[in-house]
Amino acid sequence: MNIFTQLKNTKNLTNNEKQIVDFILDNPNAFLDMSLEQICKECFVSTTTLYRLCRKLNLSGLSDLKVKMSGSVNSYLKENRDFDFDFPVKQNQSHYEILTRIREDYDQTLLSTFNLFNLEQLRLAVNAMKKAKQIDVYTSAGNIYFAENFKFQMQEIGITINVPVEEYNQMLVAACSNETHLAIVISFGGRGFLVDKIAKTLKKNGTPILLISSTEDNPIKEYVNYQLHLCSNENHYNKISSFSTRLSLLYILDILFACYFKTDYDNNLKKKLLYYKKMCEF
Repeated sequence: MNIFTQLKNTKNLTNNEKQIVDFILDNPNAFLDMSLEQICKECFVSTTTLYRLCRKLNLSGLSDLKVKMSGSVNSYLKENRDFDFDFPVKQNQSHYEILTRIREDYDQTLLSTFNLFNLEQLRLAVNAMKKAKQIDVYTSAGNIYFAENFKFQMQEIGITINVPVEEYNQMLVAACSNETHLAIVISFGGRGFLVDKIAKTLKKNGTPILLISSTEDNPIKEYVNYQLHLCSNENHYNKISSFSTRLSLLYILDILFACYFKTDYDNNLKKKLLYYKKMCEF
């Protein structure tokens, strides 16, 4: 995860730690050029507070923090924090302006999602996919179409993905699940009608869970084994449409597919081409 994104999403900070985080986010380049003493003086904090913050970020100290920042600052600065993801289109805009705004929405969404990726969680999730005898995807509403697209991608390389749609079928699949399955649960905030019941059932059955969700605290987080984050800049309901969330989900599922594909790249490519060759024989 981009260190700046990690700073924005770190919970349980003290007021003094928040002062350091706010200063970093507002003045990243200045922070990189400052000494330990200058930082503490500027933020009105002690060296102990600064190093405590580093420990919460799983960093060894200020030097480690600055190294992480140096590698991520350009990506962070490209994010437009003032962009209106909920209402990117205004009433009196021309068609060209709408084209431009939706493109910017997509650009900012992809950048934000990229910055949210935790590479270790991604690695573990892909390993779990490879290990699983069956992968089940649980989601609802418009996200089902993206799950079906993921199912189609995996089927092209001979991997069957189960995407139960109806509520009864979702609960039945969860009840039949076991430790040989992998459950991919897609839920922006864990508010879905069945999400909690499904997660508890999967946990009871020993099924590993990959949660794809927003950066908000999720009520089912305690049940999951792996987590990847959606771009979380849209309001849950007060918006024109889910432009950002949809694209973010598509990006994450495409990354999962691509990472899975490359674990046996040559063989997967041969299988895909062979299947299409057989389909075209008659």
